Amino acid sequence: MTTKTQIATRVDKDLLAQIKEIEREMKADRAEVIRRLLDEGIKKRQLDKAVTMLRDGKVTVSKAAEIAGVSIWEMMEVMREKQIPVPYDEEDLRKSLKWIK
Repeated sequence: MTTKTQIATRVDKDLLAQIKEIEREMKADRAEVIRRLLDEGIKKRQLDKAVTMLRDGKVTVSKAAEIAGVSIWEMMEVMREKQIPVPYDEEDLRKSLKWIK
């Protein structure tokens, strides 16, 4: 069981109205809605961070998947969707061919 910690923040009226609308749509209380929105936002941020690092050549596909909290296969699908080429050079090919032999 995870321990929950209370946090507090102030939001403008427009954002509160959007939160209330989501509460109605989800049939959930405000705390649950905000937890879900935070979780989704953090996951998206981690994925965006991983994609940027991967695109910039700072991390491997495996490391990007780890940062994003997804499987390598899911990261490969994200790469396909975002048209990021798979970083595979001659040295990688040599290693693959050696492994096959």
